[in-house]
Amino acid sequence: MALADLLKRLDLGKLSARERILAILTIGAVVSVYGGYILMPMMRETKALQAEKISLTAEIQQGMATAPLLQKRAEELRQAALAKEVGTEFTGKAGDLFPGGSRLSGLLEEMTRLARLRRIEFVSVRPDAIEDKGAYLQLTLQIDVQSRFRELGDYLLMLENLPRAVLIQELKVETRVDVSPSVLAHLKVMTYLGKE
Repeated sequence: MALADLLKRLDLGKLSARERILAILTIGAVVSVYGGYILMPMMRETKALQAEKISLTAEIQQGMATAPLLQKRAEELRQAALAKEVGTEFTGKAGDLFPGGSRLSGLLEEMTRLARLRRIEFVSVRPDAIEDKGAYLQLTLQIDVQSRFRELGDYLLMLENLPRAVLIQELKVETRVDVSPSVLAHLKVMTYLGKE
């Protein structure tokens, strides 16, 4: 209402042709600045949030699809544990000590699955050292990944919360112009494998 009153008070008929052109150009500049610096970033942010929402919805649906399988697997493991308690004495295998199995392929598969969830790109994975600890092997891996900094933190938390022993001994993060805005992270990860 105030804007309409203001326009009524302004008598554009008193302005010269040059002043009218300047007024129109000024209004155009204000509108373009408003659109370019306020509306466009808001629209970009809205599109990014919608894309993230779609991605999170897909992750949730994937998680919901795998939940029954995980529950079934947990029940099988519980039944197997009960059968072992009732059956024979403790065998001392590393698979009993380290949930999730004692195979390297299972660990790498789980690490890759978690990386896909957080949009982490593996650059390289290589064994660094293997030590014989008697009933099990201690394996140290050098892992190089590329991701955004926030996703890297979430991924490290997921690794440390795996049901098997995974320890992050060293972490080196570097930024480079060729991968910006992502970072390169060099991880030294230690885990344990059973002797097959």
